[in-house]
Formats: sequence, C-alpha cells, structure tokens
Amino acid sequence: MLDFAIVGAFIPASLVIILSPGADTFLLLRYAIKGGRRDGFRAMFGILVGLSLVSLLLISGVGLLVSRFPLALDVLTVLGIAILVLLAAVSIRAGLQLIEVQVPVGGGPALNSLDTGAALDKPFRMSLITNVTNPKVLIFYIAFFPQFLGTATNVPVQLTLLSVSFLVVSTLWLIPLVCAASAARAFFQRPRVAIAMEFSVASVFLLLAVILLVTF
Repeated sequence: MLDFAIVGAFIPASLVIILSPGADTFLLLRYAIKGGRRDGFRAMFGILVGLSLVSLLLISGVGLLVSRFPLALDVLTVLGIAILVLLAAVSIRAGLQLIEVQVPVGGGPALNSLDTGAALDKPFRMSLITNVTNPKVLIFYIAFFPQFLGTATNVPVQLTLLSVSFLVVSTLWLIPLVCAASAARAFFQRPRVAIAMEFSVASVFLLLAVILLVTF
C-alpha cells in the first residue's frame, strides 16, 4: 500500500531544495550559456542521472549503509572537493584565455572558439560526476525522504514514488532554466561579460569547495 496523499506535502517541501542554487545549477547555467540548449540539456540529463543513482542507493538501502561509515563519506567528500576545484580550474582557464586573445567586441561565440579543456569540460559527464560525488545529496536523500513515508506499508516502493516525484519536479524546473540561459547567450558571450562569468563561476565552485572542506 502506498500513501499518495503525502506526495502533496512532499512536492512543496522539495521545491525549497530544488530551487536552492548549488554546484549543479551553476554548472548547468554555464553549459547552457556556453554551448546553448544542446549542452544545457546534456548537463540537465547528467544531473537527473546522478539523482537517479542516488535514488537507487536510497531505495536499495545501500545509501543508509554507506552513511554509517564515516570513512566512506570522507572519501566522497574529498572527491566532491576535488571535482569542484577542477571545475573552478576549467573556468579560470577559460577566463584567462579570453583575456589573452582579447576577443573584439561583437566577436561572436568567444567561449566556443577557445580550448578550455574539452577532454574534461563535458556537460553530461561533469554534471553527473559533480552530482554523485556531492555527499550532501546522499545525506539529504537519507534524511529527507523517509519523513514522507506516511502510511505506506511498502517502504521501497514509497521511496520510489517520492524519488520519481522529485525527478519530475526537478526536470520541470531545469528545462526553463536551460531555455532562459541559452536565450541569453548573445549577452553573456560578449568578451567582458564572458570573462566576468567564467571567473564568477570559478569563484562559486571554489566557495562551495571551501564550504565542503570546512564541514568535512
């Protein structure tokens, strides 16, 4: 037996988390601005696959088991910090290259014309890795979802229902975000704006890495 009624309370509560900007949001915005809708949606799918994997860990009970071993969470935290620093380095490199070439105003897609570490800077891959290596995502799932089991007698299936609801709401938020960001490409690809954006994004990633380190 499932408790569908409690989903009505779960969705508004989920919006507080989904609408809160994090590494995933800034990464998606960067890719959508840099590569348009195609890269934006690739980043979105990376985020959704990452959330799906965390959902599977929660539903299977593996996530709860992992959370009980401090060493496992420590390793995940270190990986998360390393990924954030790597993303910051990619943005800094892109910003420095933009400064070096001194792209003239109106010079077109400045970000696309530079080698910003293409082997590392892949929308789907980096969004997926960033999501699954963030220990706070796993901890959030473990702490938040069980509060909405309600009267359900089949816990795994109820958690599946909640996970699917969370993914649907996340998708409905991320799609217009990608569209809005890609629509603003012309503005953000102006050389000075592009440089400011890359360094701003790098600062956000470094700040998130510091926060993870402080709470480590």
